[in-house]
Amino acid sequence: MNTDHDRIAWVDVFKFFGIWAIYIGHFGAKAGKVYPFVFTYHVPMFFFVAGFFSTRYLKDTSLVFIKKKTLQLMLPYVFFSLGALAVFTLQNSWEFPEIKSAFISVLFGIRNQVFAGSLWFIPCLYLMVIGDYFIRKLFKLQVFVLAIAIGTFIISQTLLPNNPALKPSWFMNIDSALYYYVYYVLGAVLFPLIAKDPTDTIQKALSVTLAIMSAMVTLITFILGSNWFLGKITVVFPVISTFQLAIAFFNVIIALIIIYFNVVVAKLFAHVLVLGELGRETLVFCGTEDVMKNVFSQALAMFDLKLRLITPLITVLFSLICLLVSNYTLVRFLNTYFPWAVGKIKSTPSQEYGMEEK
Repeated sequence: MNTDHDRIAWVDVFKFFGIWAIYIGHFGAKAGKVYPFVFTYHVPMFFFVAGFFSTRYLKDTSLVFIKKKTLQLMLPYVFFSLGALAVFTLQNSWEFPEIKSAFISVLFGIRNQVFAGSLWFIPCLYLMVIGDYFIRKLFKLQVFVLAIAIGTFIISQTLLPNNPALKPSWFMNIDSALYYYVYYVLGAVLFPLIAKDPTDTIQKALSVTLAIMSAMVTLITFILGSNWFLGKITVVFPVISTFQLAIAFFNVIIALIIIYFNVVVAKLFAHVLVLGELGRETLVFCGTEDVMKNVFSQALAMFDLKLRLITPLITVLFSLICLLVSNYTLVRFLNTYFPWAVGKIKSTPSQEYGMEEK
């Protein structure tokens, strides 16, 4: 297994692929077919990786754990929100009503309603990791935790007035946490399996087979969309098309397959140091995405350079450029002068792989 100062190299690269997909997805239709494709898996992918080391936190007392996560997640959420509020106020010449509306959206933190869209993930993850900690304290066996996660997923799709996958509406994304918690737990359950390098011929053959199958599903999903698979399944089992819960679980399966393909590719590129470096800063990338994209575009305009995302390829490449520019400017500045405000508290390597060390 590749390591770098006790960090697992491919996990950092895996996180980079996730934040790159997030940046691409937020350009919307400008990303062409890449836009609906990344939305099939990119948010689940981050909750999945955040769960990799969730069981390692159980040695902490509840007060120590809550304090640690508050400093790693909620303090950065406040810092990023106030920074974004200041930038957008200056950029758009907001008056008091606009400032008040933006500030209130931060207090509620609801996905699709926060004025800086990417910020919603941070409080959602915060509530999820706190809840998971106490669930694991009560239910020692992983199978029980997984059952609870599946239960919260079913509740989110059947009992809530609004489906949080489509129309989140609860304070600090509690409803979204119910929906995405299954990915967080599956990250904890599956990590020992996907992290283990195959040792014998049978394991290697199985690993190659799974990689090829996941690549095929990923490619077909990109070209034809995940509904292509659903259409084929409903031909054989037409009742599924009318069973909303079955469709919801189908979406989870597709997301997990594409996530696994990202794991395979991340392991292949684990030696590319710059990708791992970017993957280690995903919390800052998440918290500053809207600010960085806007300021970068404005900076280009200062030199009479007009940003034109004329093709999906240009959009994908520009997303990568945004990450690189941010990493060597804003991220370096914040890590140097405001580490306490961007989640950089002292922790063991195994505690650094969720969004808390982005």
